[in-house]
Amino acid sequence: MKRSKFVSVALNGAAFVLITGAFFVVLEGLSSTLIAVIQVLEKPETEASRYDADVGWVGLPNANIPNMYGPDRYVRTNSRGFRNEVETEAHVPLGRVRIICSGDSFTYGQGVANNHTWCHHLTELDERFETVNMGQTGYGVGQMFLWYSREGVSLDHSIHIFAFVHGDLDRMARADQHGYGKPVLRLENGELVLDKVPVPRFRWWVNRAVARADLRSLDLAQRVIARLSSGGADPSSPETLGPVAFEVFRQIKQLSVQNTVLPVIVFFPTQRELEGESSWRLWVEETMATLGIPLIDLSPAMRDVPAGQVGSYFIPPPRPSAGHYTEAGNYWVAKQIHQHLMELPQVQSILEGIGVSRRPQ
Repeated sequence: MKRSKFVSVALNGAAFVLITGAFFVVLEGLSSTLIAVIQVLEKPETEASRYDADVGWVGLPNANIPNMYGPDRYVRTNSRGFRNEVETEAHVPLGRVRIICSGDSFTYGQGVANNHTWCHHLTELDERFETVNMGQTGYGVGQMFLWYSREGVSLDHSIHIFAFVHGDLDRMARADQHGYGKPVLRLENGELVLDKVPVPRFRWWVNRAVARADLRSLDLAQRVIARLSSGGADPSSPETLGPVAFEVFRQIKQLSVQNTVLPVIVFFPTQRELEGESSWRLWVEETMATLGIPLIDLSPAMRDVPAGQVGSYFIPPPRPSAGHYTEAGNYWVAKQIHQHLMELPQVQSILEGIGVSRRPQ
């Protein structure tokens, strides 16, 4: 009897383990299916980008993707590949102050429609402003600088907002971003030198095919190969990259002086940074003070926002755009930037130059 009871208990235990295991397998399958369905609603970023031999990738001209990030979250670009719904003329319309917004996916507005990006909101907060959204998904600080130097400098503008998160400084050390080839800036005898150009075209097409087909195994293999090819190193600290980044910002300041443009650096907080300090944040503060470039660091202000409210500023998982700013987050950022701009004497002088010193009522 004792042996029979032992066998019965063992069988019941084994059945419980099997049933529990099967339950989690089914749950995992359903979760993966749900995530896949959600991801289908958001198209690969390459749908609105094209290969570029010098910068890696740039905006696709005249793109019109109605549901890029889900229902009504559309992407439109003009003939220059900027995320603007109107053409960007070489000269600024009379009575307007043009602001060029340089940046990565946070500036581009990943996850939201054109009319909900913080760059666009600046024009709603102040009708005197005309903004040009030169943000591009996946960009590092080096690519932002190269893209602006090539396409932005030649445009009439009075203010250049150069916005980034700490990860965009890290990206300067890498020759690829998620498998897509990109240029690398380095110092040689104190001068900026451009490496890894022309950017390999085949890597763009291969990765675009991977993104469209959602071949995650191949995507993982490519990332592993990319990391192994770099020796497993990630030399992206202020100590190693600081001198290169400093020269990039020094040249941004130099370009601004030459073209009578006010440069403004904006440092964006991510959800992770709200929980701990970024290794780059102090470096950015000290560098901008040294170069005399106005800095708008939004980290302290966002940390003061109640936890329940600040959570609504970030897109939640499992959406592919998770971690980026929501519509509410973009609007909060725009209001913060506008407030800081209005406090800069240089901006007031620029506005007075168009014959309007106060915002029209």
